[in-house]
Amino acid sequence: MKCPACNIEMELLVSNIYQCPNCKKIRKDETVEVEKESKKEKVSTGTLIDGEWFHEHASLNKQYEIAESGVIVNKTENRMLGVLACRNPLLKGERYVRLSWWKQPFYRHAAMIKIHEDYVLKNLIGALKKIDQNYDPYWKFIGKYDRRGKKTEEQLEREKKLEILKWRILENNTCPKCNKKMEKMKAHYECPHCGEIVILEGYNQPIFNIDPADMDMRFHSNFPINYYMPVNGITIKWLMGEWKAVVVIYSVENPNKKWLRFYWWTRNLGEILKKGRGEIGEGIKMGWQVKKGTGSPNIYNKELLPPLIDALKIIAKEMNWKI
Repeated sequence: MKCPACNIEMELLVSNIYQCPNCKKIRKDETVEVEKESKKEKVSTGTLIDGEWFHEHASLNKQYEIAESGVIVNKTENRMLGVLACRNPLLKGERYVRLSWWKQPFYRHAAMIKIHEDYVLKNLIGALKKIDQNYDPYWKFIGKYDRRGKKTEEQLEREKKLEILKWRILENNTCPKCNKKMEKMKAHYECPHCGEIVILEGYNQPIFNIDPADMDMRFHSNFPINYYMPVNGITIKWLMGEWKAVVVIYSVENPNKKWLRFYWWTRNLGEILKKGRGEIGEGIKMGWQVKKGTGSPNIYNKELLPPLIDALKIIAKEMNWKI
């Protein structure tokens, strides 16, 4: 095969993939590609398929994780989005749901989000439904912020539970996880029994892990996003060292173009406990950093939300998770 730009013979890199030694341009042998496509196993979107298919046709390394089954939400010539039921190859009891984005060539890893708890998956499905209902096809918010609206009995019960936990922490040093006595440090409490940590903010306001079942699931815009600007989003998981949310964002340079991003933040609690929240600095948003390896888990086409929700429900059933 000759390079169309340099008109010199290209070098074979791998099967039917060539590279020009001069300009480094990479091309596929289309004749071989057409022949391979006709022999490929046809799979349809929206249906459950064996996890082995993703190992054979996408970049999913069995050394790190094994796909048991999966659903392709959307597949084009350049991109593929799927939801997988996976397990750890070393710890077979560790199973999780993986949202994966792949890109060509060879459907390489582009982005991913992992969900390890059934209630977090339930929150994700609920958040996607609310976003689908409250945004138009161009990601313009058409809903209403419900913080000032009348609260449901369930929301009032959640708030009451959190207030009781805060009161017990401040008055009796009670651990919010195991209900035993914690030790008071300079800027935080530490439980010697279960290892739970509670950080004290200004005016002794305790900040602690929130059970996913107690998330209020309402729209807000207070997220540790540095580069883009949030319209609003919904938090589906909040722990002292881990934060997951789905947020509609836009770029300052082009505010008319908006899209949905799945965020997964983590932070080094050791630094916070050592220096205190007040000394971390606003520049890094209280220590929150995007988890390495997540890539850019974006959805630009709002029409993908319903099939994504259906795929998550199918995989939840495969995992025997009650959502």
